[in-house]
Parts: sequence; structure tokens; C-alpha cells
Amino acid sequence: MLVVPSFFKGVTINAKMRLDYELLSSPESHILKWLGYKADAFNGIIIDKYNLPATQTLFQVALDLTIAHAISQNKRLIWLTLPIERSNIVPIATELGFVFHNCLEQEVTLILRLVNDAYAPFVPTHSIGAGALVINENNEVLVIREKITTGTGYKLPGGHIELNEDIHIAIEREVLEETGITAKFQQVVGFANKHPYRFGKSNLYFICRLEALTYEIEIQDIDEIADARWVDLDSYITDNNNSHFNREMVKSLSTATGLKIVELEFNQGVEGKREVLFSQNT
Repeated sequence: MLVVPSFFKGVTINAKMRLDYELLSSPESHILKWLGYKADAFNGIIIDKYNLPATQTLFQVALDLTIAHAISQNKRLIWLTLPIERSNIVPIATELGFVFHNCLEQEVTLILRLVNDAYAPFVPTHSIGAGALVINENNEVLVIREKITTGTGYKLPGGHIELNEDIHIAIEREVLEETGITAKFQQVVGFANKHPYRFGKSNLYFICRLEALTYEIEIQDIDEIADARWVDLDSYITDNNNSHFNREMVKSLSTATGLKIVELEFNQGVEGKREVLFSQNT
């Protein structure tokens, strides 16, 4: 006998789903229940990705019940994150109306809008990169040339900021990896927004001023970096082999002041501590 929870009465279940219910043989199958979840801030629910049913059939049943339950509670949106080892159940979700929202290497997040105008925030729109403007006491700027570069020009060391990595930590890491030089972050002196960039997303590029603590170049990332060197600042700016953007950037920012890291009292939100950079009063 098929036992349907009271909240589910009146909700249409197709014949295939009814057949699936009858054929359940798992020890879990004597209880039909929706998936565990928590509420989000936008009248939606976030399904618990750590306690998903073990089989495809049980997942299909539980997800269908969850959708019905969310509708009965007047929810607007359902979030579903699936780890890579459960990628076989992605088609079940998409057949029920879920669409892709964002993806990491080890998991994919899907959403189901229960109303057409449901707000689904946090769609990734940008990748974040940073470049290091390091000028030594001899008025030389630290530059690198990547192996993938087709020309002979040089650029500032730097790269992409990793997930959960602060800007100042990322740029110090990049300088060390690409040049072997230990440098200390001082301030953000500029940024550029480029779009479209890769895979249809935009890119934010932060230019950071750093102070060199060591000066001897010893490239760590030999697979990526072809050369790293100190170059006279004026020579770099006038060298047409370097891109116009890089030359203008170095020229404009070599003596600029910018945003410095500040520690604020009570700087601890529900989602962690913020990296805060403010301009300084003169």
C-alpha cells in the first residue's frame, strides 16, 4: 500500500513515480520523507548535501516529495548541491526542472524556481586576479614573462585569487611562486574590470603595491614562467614590446597611494571575517 504524507495529498504524482514508490526495496523505503534542508534568506530552502539518499530511486522520490513540501510552505526557490561522486543523479534533478547555477571542481549547484520571478543570488559573474607592482630602491620594477606569451613583452607578476583566499595573501603568494622574491603587501593602488573574459565571465584585476623583502630572483613555478627580472622603470614604460595597458598602468601607479588593509572592531559576520581596505586620511 502506498502511504502518502498529508501535505502531499492533492499534488499530482505521475504514474512512473507511483510505480517507483511501489518498487522501493531499501530499508529506508517504509518511510516517505522529504530531504533535510535549511532556510535561506530569500524564502527558499537549501537541501542538505551531506545526507542524500543512497540510491537513485530513493533520491528521486525524496526530491519529488521535497518539491511538493516546499510548494506547500510557499517557498520560492530550492538549492541543490551535488558532489562529484553523486553526479549520476543530476539528470533526475534536471528532469524535475532544476537548472545549473554554479560549479566547482568537486560539486555542482542547481536551483529550482518554484515561482517564475524567484530571486537566485550569487551567480558567479567575475573571476578575480591581482598583479604586483614591486619597485626596488634602484627604481626598477619586477616583471615576468609567461611561457604561453607569444611576444617578447613583460608583465607584472600575479595571477588568480583562489577560493577563500584574501587578496593580500594571494598576491604575496604569486610573487613568491613566479619570482622567488618575498614581498610584503602594502596597498591596492588600482583595479580594472574586463569583460567578456574567459567562459563568458568578467574579470576584476587588482593592482597591488608590494615592498620587496628579498631581491634575488629564483623562479619557483618553472612550468608557467619563462623569465623574471628587475627592469629600469623608465625603460619598461617606453618599451613598445610591453603591452600599452601594462606600460600605462606602471606609469600611472608607480607613485600612487591607494587602499590599505584596516582592522575593524567587530569585523566578523555570519559568513566569516571580511578583508577590508580603506583609503587613508592625509
